[in-house]
Amino acid sequence: MDPVALQTEELISAIRSSRDYLRYKKCEEQLRQNPELKKKVDEYRVRNFQLQQTDRDLFDESDEVLREFGGVLKNPLAAEYLDAESSVCRMVQRVVNYINKSVAVDIPEMEKPGH
Repeated sequence: MDPVALQTEELISAIRSSRDYLRYKKCEEQLRQNPELKKKVDEYRVRNFQLQQTDRDLFDESDEVLREFGGVLKNPLAAEYLDAESSVCRMVQRVVNYINKSVAVDIPEMEKPGH
């Protein structure tokens, strides 16, 4: 195995054994035991992702999503799962950002479609 692949495997292992990831997996397993709640949480996750990808007014859209999913977000298991997921995503994002800053590859700026 080449050195980069080996180090990548070690990084993945470190992430999988991290407190944040273990917490996420525990919450994920608990959520799977409640299919109805999992479905609602997944619907919220999809809407939230779509919201982040839009150019529309985020303030109004966020209010609408909060109204629609407020009950789900107040559920302790759902809230814990979403918090754990967010922690893992931030950890992975920090790793990717660090690699991007440390490995100099000149990538030109791109305009968003429709601009």
